[in-house]
Amino acid sequence: MFGPDKPSFIDQVIGRAREQDAVAAVADKFSSPTYAIDVADWLRLAWEKQAYGILHLANNGGCSWREWAQYALVTCRSAGIPLKTDRVKVLTLADMKTFVAKRPVHTVLSTARFATLTGVQPRHWRDAVAAYIRRYVAKK
Repeated sequence: MFGPDKPSFIDQVIGRAREQDAVAAVADKFSSPTYAIDVADWLRLAWEKQAYGILHLANNGGCSWREWAQYALVTCRSAGIPLKTDRVKVLTLADMKTFVAKRPVHTVLSTARFATLTGVQPRHWRDAVAAYIRRYVAKK
């Protein structure tokens, strides 16, 4: 989850790329990057449409954490945000010796039930990341 009110993974990656010559992210863990602003809209919609039960509220698609970080840096560059690096190096979970929490490596969520019950297909995570960077990161 990422958004304007609390620093997240994407903010950390961009911050490091602004300050350091090297940035790395895990390439063998996959998830659904999700924009908090979109979740707020989907919650309202689910309530209005009375879409009850277990719903995965996530942006569409999935990616590795490295892919997410790399896309963020590419988007920053295209928005004219100065960075010291534009490449995200590959890390593996095995490289993360201090990563104590045991979590599944594949947590990409399906939004099919939400889409069926509300008639709304969540936007792709790339579109959400680009919107976040243009609206919040570019102004910092």
